Amino acid sequence: MNATPRRKPADRDRAVARLRAITIGTTIASVAAVGAFGAVAAASYSGGTDVTTATVTTTTTSGGSTSTSTTTTDDSATGSTSLQATATPTTTSTGSAHATSGGS
Repeated sequence: MNATPRRKPADRDRAVARLRAITIGTTIASVAAVGAFGAVAAASYSGGTDVTTATVTTTTTSGGSTSTSTTTTDDSATGSTSLQATATPTTTSTGSAHATSGGS
């Protein structure tokens, strides 16, 4: 039966050095790739201005008559870029409701 010869400490040292060189090379290549992608992204994106227009419609019912009003806001006139909260739509219903869960 043939046994594989034992490896020498010098073989292990060469393998560790090779692994270290590969790791360092991969790290440097990764940093360079991130920098290149960032430069391409910065060069290709002009950062143009966006115009935001919001429209709010309000309907009010009182005494059998319905009144509707619409308000439009354009941020391009003020130069504002901050975000605003959107009003939560409300619904009303008339009648009775019944909910049942579980059991017999």
